[in-house]
Amino acid sequence: MKVIRKINNNVAIGKDDNGHEVILFGKGIGFPAIPYTLTDLSKIDRTYYNIDKKFYGLLQEIPDTVFLLVSRLLDAVRPRLPGSLNPNLTFILADHIHFAVDRQRKGMNFSLPYSYELEYEYPELTAISRWIVRQVNERMHVHLDKGEISSITMHFLNAMMENLQETAVPSQAAVSGQADSASAGKGSKPPGPDRTTRVISALTKIVEDFFSIQLDKKSYHYFRFKNHLKFFVQRKGRGGEFTSPNNDIFDSVRNAHPDIYECVQRMDDFLFKEFGERCPREELLYLMIHVSQLHNKEDCNRKGITPE
Repeated sequence: MKVIRKINNNVAIGKDDNGHEVILFGKGIGFPAIPYTLTDLSKIDRTYYNIDKKFYGLLQEIPDTVFLLVSRLLDAVRPRLPGSLNPNLTFILADHIHFAVDRQRKGMNFSLPYSYELEYEYPELTAISRWIVRQVNERMHVHLDKGEISSITMHFLNAMMENLQETAVPSQAAVSGQADSASAGKGSKPPGPDRTTRVISALTKIVEDFFSIQLDKKSYHYFRFKNHLKFFVQRKGRGGEFTSPNNDIFDSVRNAHPDIYECVQRMDDFLFKEFGERCPREELLYLMIHVSQLHNKEDCNRKGITPE
């Protein structure tokens, strides 16, 4: 095994004997001078093949312990899952759980909506997600709320491979139709099969126009943003909204980043026209977090602080 790039002392990028790139986890695996040939393969704890390179940045943001915990939890539940999963799921779920745990530890306790409809439609996936949340709470000494169960269930549904899409994953058209039905009579636009795509495109353009930037559509920050908006449209279709008041946190972020808040206000104006109702403060807070990440990354790119 050739080790070609160091992430940290315990994580590196390698190439196997067939020339396939692989992410390697193992104690001290990134410590020697790079590149080098790893002959003792027993030092490798975990390997991740076929990972989209946009997820590589997470290796520097998320502790190794979170990746390993999520990997072990997925190993435990995989026999109960109907079919194959997207290989990127470990990274997507690790990012979600790390963000949720970090937010909870910092006192940013705003509750995600729990979907009883989702539980009814996918009881087995919901049970698996409930077990994962319980394990995370016990092992990381936190108390993630019930809404995280629905969020993780949605991640599972989106990670199902193509052979399950017709039976397990609601199509975009179906989700859009639910959203259109839910917003009917509220002054929303006529129903259309591409509502999710339309919302993502419109809000992306608002961010780009407001800050005069071009977002990197292949970046993980954009993936997070796009995924959040996809779940937003689905929540609208299911009638789910954030529930807990977070006025102090919201006011703090708004006052610290008035330009981000103004941009999100324009996004809210669009969403009001689209769905016939304003976003709650918790949703606006999430949007401010995502827009801040997108803006900071592109601003750094323009200044040459990070590579394009």
